[in-house]
Amino acid sequence: MDRPPNPISSGFRAVLRDPVIFLLEILWRWSFAIVALFLIFATGLILSGSVPEADSFAAAWRTQDFQLLGFVAANTVILLWKKLIIAAVVVPFLIAILWSILAALGRSLTLRRLRPAIAPLGFRSMLGLQLWRGLLAWFCMMALLIAVGGEAYLAIRRSKPDLFLFYQLALPSVLLITIFWLVTNWFLTMASIFGQSGQSSYRAFRQGRQIVRRQRADFAGTGFIFLLFRIVLLLIAVSICGLTSSMMASSPQTYAVLVAVVALVYFAVSDFLYISRMASYLALASVYIEPAEAKPNSPVPITTGRKISTL
Repeated sequence: MDRPPNPISSGFRAVLRDPVIFLLEILWRWSFAIVALFLIFATGLILSGSVPEADSFAAAWRTQDFQLLGFVAANTVILLWKKLIIAAVVVPFLIAILWSILAALGRSLTLRRLRPAIAPLGFRSMLGLQLWRGLLAWFCMMALLIAVGGEAYLAIRRSKPDLFLFYQLALPSVLLITIFWLVTNWFLTMASIFGQSGQSSYRAFRQGRQIVRRQRADFAGTGFIFLLFRIVLLLIAVSICGLTSSMMASSPQTYAVLVAVVALVYFAVSDFLYISRMASYLALASVYIEPAEAKPNSPVPITTGRKISTL
């Protein structure tokens, strides 16, 4: 099988030929966003119900007294610090579990349409990979909060806060945790895309890693092009909101509707770029992936031209 001449255009064509793929991607992602926002909103209502300064906060918000707002917010954190810590740990964990379940369902459906000749991972293996991704994001977020909080404590515990010490400690830790999350999450994503029916999560991870290693430059270039598309899209959205920000004084409701519409369009186009990037990765890997054999536990061959390597 010859390598596609342009995997990026192949990815766009694959999604445009079957718009249902794009609709399925939007369906599971936006369903998750709605449920997650509802969960966060409900948590906020529960916490605000136990705040005695709720009336003071509302009055400060109406008068736009930012000094009073800061004082009320700081006092609220002091009063509810235990509940806030519990909410900061439990709510993201529940959101990660919810995302994993919906992502496993959505990714299985989109892969069946993008790659109809090869059955995707079974739901159990797909759910395992998505759980790893969700728990990885939750773990890295907790690590960031602990690291930044600890470094802030070290910087302010002296008689005079040392901002240079804070940035000196925080920057490397934030970079290391972020890079670790990006790299590991990307390989888990590749495993969920390239995995085949009958494979376990671990075998799918090995297969995805082997395919990426054989075409490292191609995958990196394709991912970089789509990253540029996302950056340009974000700049356009931010520019529209920034150029029309004068409407906040004259017609704030109209401006709020405009920002909401721009945000929805941005997320929709972003989802289209994401599913197109996934289709491009599949076009790149079509050289190496063949349908799995009938036996579910048999090794999956990865063709590499003349040689065949078995995972």
